Amino acid sequence: MEQLEYRRLIKVLEQVAGAREGELYPVLAEAVAVHLGWTDAFVAENPAYLALGSDGQEQYRTMFRPDFVEEYVERWRWNNPFASRDGVVCLTRRGMATLGQLRLRASGPERDFADSFLRRNGIDDMLKIVVRSPATGAVSTLGVPFDGDRRAIGPSDLLMAATLGPLLSPYFDAHLAPAPVRDLTSAPGDDAAGSAGRSGTSPG
Repeated sequence: MEQLEYRRLIKVLEQVAGAREGELYPVLAEAVAVHLGWTDAFVAENPAYLALGSDGQEQYRTMFRPDFVEEYVERWRWNNPFASRDGVVCLTRRGMATLGQLRLRASGPERDFADSFLRRNGIDDMLKIVVRSPATGAVSTLGVPFDGDRRAIGPSDLLMAATLGPLLSPYFDAHLAPAPVRDLTSAPGDDAAGSAGRSGTSPG
């Protein structure tokens, strides 16, 4: 990792370390936006496909519109490439995955998820990072949507994602809620959100 990237990583961790209890999500979202350029990052606690043996009830920490997530839950969640066999293997072994790489081996319905649902909402690619609590073993994911017209996922993003996930783990021991952002709870399946689904914005 280059010195500049290392400094950015340290800035994120310093900001997260200073978060008060229950305010981790908004602090983390701001930190990765300011220092890494990862806008609209969101957190899902307890994703069913990674938290095996749990009740699979996710907690969403996001600023995205409820109707975006509701459409995902009602129509698209079974076709999410991150919840596919390849997605689970990649996330479990590497601690991260991108929608672009999973799309190469995706089924027809999974490609529809990416091409019809996400792209319609301004998302061309997505970076997903696993954060596992060392104390409890609880699993969360940090998702970062990318609009290809503005910025694509680059090698530096992949390196940062692989490094950041394990370093964030100790901070996820504390409960993320309550946070002063929209919390969409009890939605089974994986999380999905994008910049066009953000509260106050319109589909692109």
